[in-house]
Amino acid sequence: MSIYGYLLCHDCKQAVWLGKTIYADSRVAYYHLGNVTELPNWSQLQLNQVVWKFLADHTSHRIGVYRDFEMEETLHDYMEIGGDAVVDVSMDDYLTDWPGLSAGSGAESDG
Repeated sequence: MSIYGYLLCHDCKQAVWLGKTIYADSRVAYYHLGNVTELPNWSQLQLNQVVWKFLADHTSHRIGVYRDFEMEETLHDYMEIGGDAVVDVSMDDYLTDWPGLSAGSGAESDG
């Protein structure tokens, strides 16, 4: 049975699915989305953009990474970024108009 990991904001009830939990020496080593032929999560550009936007959006909120068996609430209570339920939002839509996509282009503001 696979165990999956999620990045959660408890305050906003939003989630990012991180994929299957991969263990080394009984500890979480990393998470992997997709089958074994898929690129590792760190090299999936859109996933990384979503994670960085999520961290910015939820600064000072109660966020954390949880495996599915550790979650107190069911995922049905959360809006999943990249999910396929009616209440979810696609990764493309989540990233729409995010100024972080143009970071490094000289368009930043110290704001």
